[in-house]
Amino acid sequence: MDWVRKWKLLFMLVLSGVSPKSWSQDLRPWIYFDLGDTVVNTKDMKHLKYFSGAKEYIAELKNRGFQVGLITNIPETFGADYEEKLETLKKLIHDGWDDQIEFDWGVFDHIILPLKNSELKPGPVLFQRALSKAGSCPSAYISENEKEIVAAKGHGFATKLFQESEREMYVPHDKLKNFLENEYQNKYEKECFDQIY
Repeated sequence: MDWVRKWKLLFMLVLSGVSPKSWSQDLRPWIYFDLGDTVVNTKDMKHLKYFSGAKEYIAELKNRGFQVGLITNIPETFGADYEEKLETLKKLIHDGWDDQIEFDWGVFDHIILPLKNSELKPGPVLFQRALSKAGSCPSAYISENEKEIVAAKGHGFATKLFQESEREMYVPHDKLKNFLENEYQNKYEKECFDQIY
């Protein structure tokens, strides 16, 4: 493509209202989960299972265009670097997995782990990493831990306290867009919802 055509394309994009900030970013909202006792029932580490409906809920998020991530605490002793820590976590889940359905790590677009114990939630580091990854799009955080919910909300996340006893353990799919628009407390680009169904 010659430079004249490139400039014409750039001019057309600007006239159409497409923000230059969005050209290099995948503009879709993020739904982050805590792993233990929100997605996976870890009450018995030798018999780990999905919470009822968790796998299907996450799959439907993906079908609707949301980006999905984990923000989960693990001890510093899980490894020397991110890759080693993630492999140790995966092995821990695999070794205790007792569900008929295999755990699907591939459904998560991003997994945020602490590299040292000082980064554990409810501290700010992991939440800041998640917001940085989300860029100019809104993010939600779902967890069973009230202190983590308060901390995430303090960083601007839309938050949902997961309670297994509730009929709606997660935010219903058809209410997520409104939930994010009303509860997310930071600025975001409206285009983030253009690919959400």
